[in-house]
Amino acid sequence: MARANQSLANALERALFERGHHCYLLDGDNVRHGLNRNLATATLIGSKNRRIAEVASCFDAGPIAMTAFISPFSR
Repeated sequence: MARANQSLANALERALFERGHHCYLLDGDNVRHGLNRNLATATLIGSKNRRIAEVASCFDAGPIAMTAFISPFSR
């Protein structure tokens, strides 16, 4: 399911870009090696997502920020 969500997010980013919108997709792959480097365990998914939400909120002055992450509540 996670890969399907990421594929959907990638398709949305591509469609928005093709329509001339400035956008950026924050997903597990592009933040795992930096912002969330010290949060390795699955039990910290909530902390990881909180950090991502904070980063996404910084995009309020420009591009559309999209996120694609695993929810700690869906199993």
